[in-house]
Amino acid sequence: MGILIGGKKSNVASSLADFEAISPEKFNMMANSQQVPNGFLFVVGVSKYKKNNGRTFLRCGKDLLFMQNFLPHQKDDFMSSRGFGQIYSLYEPDAEKYADDVVLSESAIYQRDGDRVMLILADGECRNRKCVAEMFEHIRRQKNLLDFAAKDTLPRLYKVTFKKKSCGYFLKDRTYYVFATPVGIPDNQSGEVTKGWLFCDINCGVPAIIPRTREDFVALNASEGDKVSMFNLRDDTLVYEEF
Repeated sequence: MGILIGGKKSNVASSLADFEAISPEKFNMMANSQQVPNGFLFVVGVSKYKKNNGRTFLRCGKDLLFMQNFLPHQKDDFMSSRGFGQIYSLYEPDAEKYADDVVLSESAIYQRDGDRVMLILADGECRNRKCVAEMFEHIRRQKNLLDFAAKDTLPRLYKVTFKKKSCGYFLKDRTYYVFATPVGIPDNQSGEVTKGWLFCDINCGVPAIIPRTREDFVALNASEGDKVSMFNLRDDTLVYEEF
């Protein structure tokens, strides 16, 4: 039966399809041990290097899979550590990686629904603006966020360094390239609407929501063919091109 719900699924030849086929009981046990809250979106991917084996949780076919957890980044006397920094899917920078960064040969974004999952972004879709727009719309509906973007526009590219504090997956003092769109965050008690950002990491698709004044999002205003981090923008998709 497997754990997948919804009409979207991974390529049958992928180890991610093997993950989607595990039993609900096994997934529930793993998700609880990995501290994945119900309703949250999270990354599952195939570890590219053996050095990451300590962060894997399951062998599927020939591969070891990594599963994002929601523990804090830094270990102390009272809390466990999540054991990873940034996540790179398929492509990785030649430099600027941290020792705890994870590199995956393929990855996907799932949403936990009890002992089932829904595939939100398939492998590679985290660099496609149209696919990211669909994920953002899914999040807006579930979180009752208002769409403050200009009419008929796709998510835009930004660069953000988290100078004030971490925001879940996104760590203080680290820089990320993201797709982002402006949203309104309603407060049901006060009746106020806070301007905010709905955004995701271009390298793995992990999303987050943040008030607009928390950090500075620097617009890249990328056009067709422009360089963005390791990629070039081609037909609304970030493409890795070796020269």
